[in-house]
Amino acid sequence: MDDTIRRVFWRRAGLAAGAAVLVIGGAAAGNLFGDQPSTAAGYPTWDSDLINIENVSETGAGVYVAVLDTGLVPHWRDYFPAARVATQLGTGFVQPASFKAKGDACGLGITVGRLSETTWVGSTGSTHGTHVASTILGYSYRSNSDAAAGFPLPPIMVRGIAPDVTLIPVRVLADYQIPALPKCGPGYPAQTAVFGTSEMIAAGIDYVTDLALAGYRPMVINMSLGGSWLDPVEQAAIDRAIANGVIVVASAGNEGEWGMGYPGAYAPVISAGSVGWTGEWLYPGDGPRYRMWWLQYPDLPLSPGSGDTTDPTALGEVYVSDFSSRAITLAGQELDVLAPGSWVRGPFPGYPGFNHLPWWSRGLGDLLGRNGGNFYYVGGTSMSAPHVTSVAALMIEKNPSLTQAQVESILKSTALAIPAADSRSVFDFSAWATIGWDTSCDPYGGIACDAVGAGLMQADAALAATP
Repeated sequence: MDDTIRRVFWRRAGLAAGAAVLVIGGAAAGNLFGDQPSTAAGYPTWDSDLINIENVSETGAGVYVAVLDTGLVPHWRDYFPAARVATQLGTGFVQPASFKAKGDACGLGITVGRLSETTWVGSTGSTHGTHVASTILGYSYRSNSDAAAGFPLPPIMVRGIAPDVTLIPVRVLADYQIPALPKCGPGYPAQTAVFGTSEMIAAGIDYVTDLALAGYRPMVINMSLGGSWLDPVEQAAIDRAIANGVIVVASAGNEGEWGMGYPGAYAPVISAGSVGWTGEWLYPGDGPRYRMWWLQYPDLPLSPGSGDTTDPTALGEVYVSDFSSRAITLAGQELDVLAPGSWVRGPFPGYPGFNHLPWWSRGLGDLLGRNGGNFYYVGGTSMSAPHVTSVAALMIEKNPSLTQAQVESILKSTALAIPAADSRSVFDFSAWATIGWDTSCDPYGGIACDAVGAGLMQADAALAATP
């Protein structure tokens, strides 16, 4: 497959079904908070606590955040306050692509057509962009599956990391049909894949830069996506954005010791690797704290401190995710900071593909229907990037004149340093495991690599250091 293909960096856990609500006549029939100005009054989660958002007064007001991804699901109002999404500024870019199996039985040739503009309304092959946006904005939450497990929450708001930003959905990833490869190894069926080309992503970056030049600023771009190399057209778009005052953040990648993806590995970009929390899932797996460990909600029948990380963040509670891409030193890759990317809860309506069942539907559709759930725990550096994007937005709310280099420098200088080589014992929802990291990447013969960058981003320290 052509190396200009860009894919999303995520993994999912289909462990806890959830719910959303149906959009009728453009309004969210079941989102009791759709008319709220933001989720700033919502409940915090483990990941916001790990980066000390509770100690920060900034909320992102006046800042624009462009999410270059799969777009938002058609019923996005079920999750997000309508005032926080600038649909009038949203757009999308797509290139038609056709695939043909090569003579070696396993290869695929690709022919790409002309770039065109399309809607920001999301892909039906993946609702990845909606989950990414939920970390930034927060979301409305209600799950019949929680009630079935003994946790009968009412509808609540989950607080975003930057709940008052104005989010601009820019769709640069689309659905493509990959043909079957019946003669490749055991044989592979036809499938739908979600990805974008370098031209699509560059067009999205240029579009956002043009918005900033037209006065929609300060502006941050989030790219929870990547590929194996940086196409010149993509690099030029990034350079232009940064030169015009746009802050650019991207995922490091989910390739572990195989190295970082691009554009995250490109030095001027602020890259985000992934960490987890040693208190996640909470042993034993059938205990009363198990299901709802992620949420800090006072009226649940949970043990005290569930979801509550140590304040200030304790080094011993943080581990580097095994999937988080390491920076290969000889390749010139640069990993900047780490942020929560392990088991981040959020809306993910339907997998595979798209399926929307309201939590109030007859028969508890979200619990018993063909949709596995409208909320998932999702892990990946795709989830880390919006945490970093959000904190960057808080910083430029405080000081809109900050440059890309200044934002990166402050984030790195105030991060919680993590040892270059270490390990943690983690109960990973089913069994105890030792998760370790070090300074060598074995797939490349043990060459030097960096798993930690400057360490775990700390929002309160970064804001305190922002002039």
